[in-house]
Amino acid sequence: MFLLAIPSVSLLADQCRPVAVVTGYWPPTNEMLRPWSEHPLQNPDGWQGDNWRGLGYDVFAYFPEFPPDGDPTNDKIGDPGSVGSPDFDFQVDYQATSRDFWRIMDAKQPRVLITTSRGGDIGWELEAVEGGHGQPTDWASDKWGQVKYPLADSVDPRTTNLLQTHANSRLESGLPLQSIARVSEAKGLAQVAIDHNTSGNYLSGFMGLHGLHFHYSEPQNVAAGHIHVGRHVKPEVARALFEVTLETVLKAHPPKCSESVTAKME
Repeated sequence: MFLLAIPSVSLLADQCRPVAVVTGYWPPTNEMLRPWSEHPLQNPDGWQGDNWRGLGYDVFAYFPEFPPDGDPTNDKIGDPGSVGSPDFDFQVDYQATSRDFWRIMDAKQPRVLITTSRGGDIGWELEAVEGGHGQPTDWASDKWGQVKYPLADSVDPRTTNLLQTHANSRLESGLPLQSIARVSEAKGLAQVAIDHNTSGNYLSGFMGLHGLHFHYSEPQNVAAGHIHVGRHVKPEVARALFEVTLETVLKAHPPKCSESVTAKME
């Protein structure tokens, strides 16, 4: 007698509703991502990432906060107001960023991962490559805590591995950059550019490299990359640009639920 192997409900749910993780650092990126945070203090209006826009993905956002006034530019690099609150994710600190990144990746195992941070004068800057920053002390000091660089004994071992692996090499973005640039430019809200240099040797480049390393080392991840958001971009403008960016990426990688179920049933 032939028995049809039916996947469990939980397995089907995971395959049919993959996860997209989005991260931010300094304003306006943290303000931009609030609708996708599950944290009630960061998003009192409630999480809006459930099957976002009917595209089959649950979207989750993680970002820091900067008390007392929410503006880290009022403080010097390394001061508490610039580093951010320890009560939220991704303080502007190598050790905290490494710890939070891997905790979130382990928990969510995202199929799509978009990291963001504040940039310069260009409104929406899509980063094409990351890596090639040499030894840990070649990274700029975060000027915070006892250890101010991503030294091997201070960060997650996976961070140490990726820094060593890509010290003299670069990884290409896993996002559909040309498509994102086209839809972003069509909004007419800010200058859009694809940057063929890295995100730098500070926390932006550190986070961007983590994202691309995860993309290239984890089979389930189909898209990852970093975006710099101009420092003068208003949060509502940044959010509008991020929404079209996210929609473009998710549409480029629709969930493979039906294919996965069919394969399991054969």
